Amino acid sequence: MSNIETVNEQYIGSGIVYVDGRDVGNVSALDFTLEVETKTRASYRPGGGNIASSSRVRSVSLSATLDSFNNSNLSLALRGVVDTKESKTITNENIKAIVPGLVETSEMLDVSNTINVQSVVEEGSEDSPVTFTKGVDFEVTAAGIKPLSTGKITDGMLLTIDYTTRAASALQALVESGKEVKMIFDGINDDNGSPSVVKVYRWKPAPAAGLSLIGDDYGEFQLAGDVLADDTITATGKSKFFVREAASA
Repeated sequence: MSNIETVNEQYIGSGIVYVDGRDVGNVSALDFTLEVETKTRASYRPGGGNIASSSRVRSVSLSATLDSFNNSNLSLALRGVVDTKESKTITNENIKAIVPGLVETSEMLDVSNTINVQSVVEEGSEDSPVTFTKGVDFEVTAAGIKPLSTGKITDGMLLTIDYTTRAASALQALVESGKEVKMIFDGINDDNGSPSVVKVYRWKPAPAAGLSLIGDDYGEFQLAGDVLADDTITATGKSKFFVREAASA
């Protein structure tokens, strides 16, 4: 089997990024950065220049630009925990009307299901609760209900609501400390069709500097953090940081 390396190989990269074995979706950029400290010894002999120099890698970092806004990805960017919520029925939840405005519910509404909104009758009163009509007295969103100014719901009115929740995942942001993950890039060189695999043993993404939720274009966010040395790797000539394997074209 030949071990002769290709001398001239151009590169146009694409591929799939896995974090702890999970496909994170479309990644538009994946970049290593090496911070290098160089020390020099000046020559004071005729001609000047340096008589010696030494370079030392101070840090290795990795950044990835993601555009898949699932909560599992966002938990890496926001040091969060993801909870899974099943659909369920909520009855007699107490809310207070804001007219005009949004009256939030404690859970995400399933707007396709029946919503029942009634007035609260004071204890001891002989009055019957008033049932309000969707589209006449209020509108429904995933976040709650919006009383209509032309309807019967008045500002400050106490209400009860029955509704069905949406099955959802809930990201609790900024509740975790930094998490180390393993990153694998299952890539291909689009110039020649040759596969390449990069394995990063210990990657510790820092919290994202920001997250944009409104815009005119598709959103994206960046994960960036240190690539740490894996001291369990002790074999001579083996990297403690990452390895790239490239197949022959």
